[in-house]
Amino acid sequence: MMNKLCVLLTAVLALAPCHADTVTVAVGLALPPYVLADENRGAELDVVREALAVKGHTLKPVYVPFRKVVPLVVDGEVDASMTLNEDSGAASLFYSGVHMVYQNVAVSLTDRNIDVSSVEDLGKYWVLGFQDASKYLGDEYARMAEENPRYGETSRQKSQVSMLFKERVDVVVSDKNIFNWYRRQQKGANVRRAVTQFALFPPTNYKVAFNKEALRNDFDAGLEQLKTSGRYAEILEYYFRES
Repeated sequence: MMNKLCVLLTAVLALAPCHADTVTVAVGLALPPYVLADENRGAELDVVREALAVKGHTLKPVYVPFRKVVPLVVDGEVDASMTLNEDSGAASLFYSGVHMVYQNVAVSLTDRNIDVSSVEDLGKYWVLGFQDASKYLGDEYARMAEENPRYGETSRQKSQVSMLFKERVDVVVSDKNIFNWYRRQQKGANVRRAVTQFALFPPTNYKVAFNKEALRNDFDAGLEQLKTSGRYAEILEYYFRES
């Protein structure tokens, strides 16, 4: 009888989800509205937290510079790292389904009638990109940045919004949700002027990378439940609204 109970218990444990526990996740320093480190929330952070919670896990974010996000999970110092994908160069990790999509765009003031139908067209204008945009947005963009004497980059993406509406630059290049977030934070009728967003760049799909397959599976199950229940869309709507 005891042997039968042991066999049954072993089978049940094999089918059980990963043990519910605190999950440490490396998070790149604040990138509103995806991550608001000071408030421990954000679109991406909320999705990861709630997806883990479906299987009883508690998220413990570990805020670090982006360059440390991959090494921490590879070395086992954290259970997972977010805002990664297979291009991050860590083949040993277990990647989740897509939990967040970033979309970079070029933005101009509509009433200035600026025509940008290609990355090459940006070379005709004063352009302000986000920090290291010329490293991330492809070879054509890198050539434009190098050849355009009126091109610059900034680590303060909030300043992109103010400089655009003050007409100190013609075009800014930013993730559309980051641009809309900072626009909403600014006051005054000036920032209510219509803008045109040019989708010159492909979207980037991001995933959460885990060092344990069972924990990745728990996360994926939770993520799927968030999406089918409509909760995922609610989170995005709250943070990504344009006004």
